[in-house]
Amino acid sequence: MPMTQQCIRTHYEASWKQMSDAAKDVSQIAYSGPVEDAILYPLYRQMIADLKIKADGGDVLDVGSGSGRWIRFFLEHFSPRSLTGSDYTRASVDLLRKWFPEHLVPQTQFEFQHADITSPDFDLGRQFDLINIANVLFHIPEHELFAQALANLSRHCRPGGTIVTTEYLPRSPIRTEWMYVRDRYTFERMVKDVGLRITAIKAFSVFANDPMGLDGFNDGPRGHFNAVRTMMNTFGAAAKTEPAKQFAVRFLSEIERAMLAFCAERVADIDMPSQKLVFLTPV
Repeated sequence: MPMTQQCIRTHYEASWKQMSDAAKDVSQIAYSGPVEDAILYPLYRQMIADLKIKADGGDVLDVGSGSGRWIRFFLEHFSPRSLTGSDYTRASVDLLRKWFPEHLVPQTQFEFQHADITSPDFDLGRQFDLINIANVLFHIPEHELFAQALANLSRHCRPGGTIVTTEYLPRSPIRTEWMYVRDRYTFERMVKDVGLRITAIKAFSVFANDPMGLDGFNDGPRGHFNAVRTMMNTFGAAAKTEPAKQFAVRFLSEIERAMLAFCAERVADIDMPSQKLVFLTPV
């Protein structure tokens, strides 16, 4: 049975606490795959540079911080003036405060807040140059809550600022147990309704993420892509020694890069069978 947002929240309240309690160092709270990271992070950095987004010296908000994947990304690759992490689970905020203390990077002002982006009361008291909300919006199945999240994002984005979300943007909506993937037309209309517009789309991770950018049923092309993804994950997991693990990551990353490069000359990013970085700016 498809999960509601409240079901997903309950799951992560337990998951983030369990992860934090079991971890011995910050590397053990990582919550992403090395192949996707190897593809996505350079693309994201390049898009920030190309679009002249104020990450260095700017005020950055990460919505749905979870175990701090994007907190690490911005700390490792940029020097924001302030970095605010927010999550709708208290377990995540507790984890972030434990593993990313304020003195970690003296030149960056840290703040972690327990806040629900889908609430009418969501108010962090200021606006931001860059709002990152990765792998969050398609986990909001309820239409009204999704609309409220977009309105809150728009309200917290500084004039001239940018919101970056990860989306699939298929031509038809897709409902799974964990996600409601809205079609590109609904997404664009709802974004426009809150005073935002799509300014750029960049595809990434053809096989390192769910193939929800493909239309149709799971016994069609989407199912075939997912089968390939499963086999690639099995290959990566079979590597036990450190050299073997490094080779597996490099090999699978090169497959992703080759696929992306081939398709980039023939297919628009919005039509790629992958997740996409979607950049939104105030109208």
